[in-house]
Amino acid sequence: MTHILQFLVAQAPGLEEPTLDRHFVQRIGESFGGGGAVTPALLVIAAGVLVFCALLIILVRMRRKIQAGRERQEPPIGWLMDRPSIMEVMENALMHRSKVELSFHQQDERRRAVACALLEVSPESMLLELPAGIQPGASWVGRQIDGFFQIGKGPATQSRKIFYHFTSEIAAVPRARKQAAVLSVAIPDKIVLSQKRAFLRMAPPSSAIPVFEILPHDDATLAHCLSWFLPPPEEDGKQPSPPPRLPSLGRFAIKDISGGGARVEARIADKESLQRLNLVAGTSCYVALELLAERPRRYVLAATVRRVFRDTGGVQELGLEFTSRLKGRDQGTGLPSWKALKGKGEESIESWVVKKYLEVYREKGVEPTA
Repeated sequence: MTHILQFLVAQAPGLEEPTLDRHFVQRIGESFGGGGAVTPALLVIAAGVLVFCALLIILVRMRRKIQAGRERQEPPIGWLMDRPSIMEVMENALMHRSKVELSFHQQDERRRAVACALLEVSPESMLLELPAGIQPGASWVGRQIDGFFQIGKGPATQSRKIFYHFTSEIAAVPRARKQAAVLSVAIPDKIVLSQKRAFLRMAPPSSAIPVFEILPHDDATLAHCLSWFLPPPEEDGKQPSPPPRLPSLGRFAIKDISGGGARVEARIADKESLQRLNLVAGTSCYVALELLAERPRRYVLAATVRRVFRDTGGVQELGLEFTSRLKGRDQGTGLPSWKALKGKGEESIESWVVKKYLEVYREKGVEPTA
């Protein structure tokens, strides 16, 4: 009797436990088990899907390998990778007495190149003469360098101007010759036919740049620049308000322009104008620039005067480097927001220069090699 009571107590629900209809629970389990049964048809479908996925992965990998093999066999257009073609180009450059702009290989900043004279070309190396005053050391051997050179002098001499670029390394530093030092550079594995886009400068037509103003580097001028750079939105039926007058330091003619800077000149008639201009090497200034395109582009650039030249006729020439570009106002603070160019130049200006360069040459009936 005692055993029967203990069994009943064990089977009875606790005071805090809900009672369940066991028959109902059993029916639910049977329904789930019956509906989830794996049939042979489902197994066949699952196996077919797995086989299809495996075949798809294999086909994709095979296609990538085939494409990679083709790329290795067929270099991109403009690449010379076979030794006879490379030697032919280098010997042609030697015959044309081409200068090679040489710089240490860098990816993160604009290269500072020096113009070297190409003296000799052999199957394994080329000999370059460095400018006077540059003395290479033993630590130069093995360093990666970039080289740019061109063959031909352009339309003036009825020859095409073709630009080449290569990456190689310094093989040796031979003993200096009579006046200048020389470098032995290994013949590169490839030479790339390319226009030096980042270094391209052009003398634009005056109509292509409606606005070019050099302005003082102060807060009041920056306020004028912001009003000019961010004009109020146009209202329907109303004429847009005229742009604010910019406090220009003078009238400058653009000699050439690139994404990294510009060379300008101004005629200074008297000493007062020269003192008011007060632009010497190292001076900071603002440049307001508008470029003619399908949609005119406006720029406000911070710039630094890098070079100043005055001649006896009262003409002053300035070399400007663009250091940062005004992006607008910061939405949070309302303060001017700038993009530092870090010596690389403004890419959108470079694109405009390249397109205008092509347009000008095609209008003259000359097909450029860009």
